[in-house]
Order: sequence, then C-alpha cells, then structure tokens
Amino acid sequence: MSLARFYPLRGLPNQGQIWSWISFDVANQSFTLIINTLLFPVFFEKIVARGSAHPSTLWSIVTAASMLLVVLASPVAGAVADERSWKKAALLVTGFSCAVMTCLLGVIQPDQVWLAALIYIPANFMFSIGENFLASFLPVLARREDFGRVSGFSWAVAYGAALVLLVLTAGTMMLLGLQDPDRWRPFFVLSGVWFFAFTIPTLVVLREPRGAATHAARNVWTVGFVRLAESLRRVKEYRDLARLLVASLFYGAGMNVIIFFASILAVQFGFKDEALVVFVAVITVSGIVGTLLPTYFQDRLGHKRTTILLLLVWLVTAGAFALFAHLRLRSPGTVPAWPLWIFGNLIGFGLGSLGSANRAFVGYFTPESRTAEVFGLWGMVFKLAAVLVVPFALVKDRLGTPASLLVLAGFILIGLLITLSVDERRGAEAARGGTGAG
Repeated sequence: MSLARFYPLRGLPNQGQIWSWISFDVANQSFTLIINTLLFPVFFEKIVARGSAHPSTLWSIVTAASMLLVVLASPVAGAVADERSWKKAALLVTGFSCAVMTCLLGVIQPDQVWLAALIYIPANFMFSIGENFLASFLPVLARREDFGRVSGFSWAVAYGAALVLLVLTAGTMMLLGLQDPDRWRPFFVLSGVWFFAFTIPTLVVLREPRGAATHAARNVWTVGFVRLAESLRRVKEYRDLARLLVASLFYGAGMNVIIFFASILAVQFGFKDEALVVFVAVITVSGIVGTLLPTYFQDRLGHKRTTILLLLVWLVTAGAFALFAHLRLRSPGTVPAWPLWIFGNLIGFGLGSLGSANRAFVGYFTPESRTAEVFGLWGMVFKLAAVLVVPFALVKDRLGTPASLLVLAGFILIGLLITLSVDERRGAEAARGGTGAG
C-alpha cells in the first residue's frame, strides 16, 4: 500500500506555494508556544510581576492591550491589503518585526513590568495581525472544496513544529539546568530566531496574485475605510458570515483563555519545570491528532457539523474541568491528579481542530476579492475575544479557578448556540456571488 495516498495535499496544484505558506504557520508557532502559552506567562507572573497582588489580572491586561490594537487595525489593514495587493508585504513585515521583538524579550529583568509591556504588546500585535494576512491567502491557494484539508494540514505541520520546539526546550532545560523561570530568557531568543528562519521560505517562494484596484485614485489612508464601509453596507448579503464571526468571538474567547492561561493553570495543579513542558508536549500531540479531523473529514462532513462537534467536546471538557478543580481545591490531597491528563488532551485536541476548522469555515464564506478584508474582520473578532480573558482572570483571582472555568464553559456555550443558526449552504452561495465584487 502506497503511503502517498494518505498525503493530505495529494492531487492539489500549487504545492510549492502551499508549502511556502505553511512555512509561516511553522514560523509563528514559536511565538504561540514559547511566548503566549508555555514559558512567558509563567515568567511574567513569577519574575516580571512578582510584586503584584494580582499577577493573573496584570497579565490579562497586557495581553488585552495588544489585542485591542489588533481589533482597531485589522479590518482597515485587511481592506488596504486587498486594494493594493499588499498581503504578502504585510505578512513579511509583521513576521520579521515580531521575530526581532521576540528576541528582545530576553532582556527583561525582574519587576520590569513596563519594559515587558513595551516589548510584548507590539510583538503580540505583529504576531496577531500577521495571522490575519496568513489566513487571507487560503482562498487564493486552494479551491473552496479543499479549504478544510489545506488549513488542517497546515495546522498539523505547525503542531509538529511545536512538538520539535518542546523537545528542544525540555532537553535544554535538563542539560543546562534552566528550570528556574528567571533563567528562561535564552528560550525567548530561540523563539525569535526560529520565527525569522522559517519566514524566509515565505519571502522567497510565496506569490500574491495582483488584483484590480477598485479605488486607485484614493490615497492609502482612506481606501481601507471606504472598502470597509462598502462591506458593512452589504452585511445582509453575508449574514451567515456575520453570524459565524459573532460565534467565533465567544468560542475564540475560550481558545484565548487556553492559550494565555494553560501553563498558569498547569503550574497551579502541580506541573513544574520539565513536567510542565512534558504536559504541554502531550497536549501538543493531542493538537496534532485534533487537526486530522478537519484535514480528512471537514470538507466531507461539512464545516458547520465539524464545528458543532468540536464545540460540544470542549463544552463537556470545560464543565468537567471546573468540577475537578472544585473537588481538588475543596479536598486537597484526596482527589487524584490523573484526570488533568484527560482534560489536557481533550483541550489540546479541541484547540488544534477548532482553530483549523474555524479558519477553513470563514474561508468558505469569503468572496475571493475580499480575502484580506474578511480575514481582517476575523482577526479583529479573535483578538477582541482575547480581551474577554480579562473577566476570566478577574474571576480566577477573586473567586477561584473553578468559577473561572465555568466562565470558560459559558463562552463556549454561547458560541455553540450562535453557530447552530448559521446556514452553511446560504453562506457559501453568498461568497460565490461576491467573488467578483470590487
């Protein structure tokens, strides 16, 4: 039996283009993993904000500030990129800028909260808005009926890269004795170098088809607002896309909670140093498995059904995790820790699959002439969702972890209910009808 038949991109055109696009997914994985999920949140709480009474709240405010900037910039930046065919240029500028600032995180010393904010906020801004430009290439690189497998495969490759990063991190920690968070600065530099290196194939190979400028006489500072206003006036034509974006706001809040607080929660329940890295590594493997669902089944099962299935898994997991946290905190030492591995794996599975599935779902509803603009709105929604980590953190600091996990479950439930109202066929027809729209 030939293994080639299991290759998800088998038979697709533009293989070199797709792989150069995937390379950027691999590149920014270092920021997602090392900076936003694994090490920097703990470094921030234990070292940078060690004198604060509410370090979780402080961390959530810093992340929310960067996301608010993305919320303000994303829709207009996307509209300008579509009008001027600047998607690739914007992707490269954000990628290389983020790589440099990620390296600079290595200079932060204890109690330098303001310096940490001044470096992290623009770095996370560049990373986050770059994700929008990256996603906007999906409708250009693949046919609409292949979005699920292309997006899912790219997500799987990125998770595989994350696993490599985790092995490097754990091995370096053990070999050089870098278990103390105050000695994690070299990992931030490694993250930046990785980001820079894997952006180079995107620079060299990826091409952007040049579209016709519909407002060529307008200057760059006004054209984005003009195109965005045109889209907003036509929102009724894309009501299913609008509903999907609103649903994404709420379950995106749940995803951001996991991204920004996974390591903090793991440390709270006893995972430290190498054990923390191993725990995140196991979750990452689950994420790789999770991406296989959209890769192999989403285009056949349907975008809506896939999303609902994944949201149900997350909802049950969040509720069970809240109950576990309540029992463990009420009776310390009597409740075993092994359920954490189950919750962690289910969360990792959901994070990998839901992120990929959502990107493909939005792409399925996106007119070809407005890819950067729509994914700018998508980015705005997901970054606005990150602001909702603030209520999670406030509840966690004041009422405890079990209550905050119920907040997480509430976000997912609202997203699920709105997703149920989306009409997949009507949304796809609207996108095809607007493909040639200027």
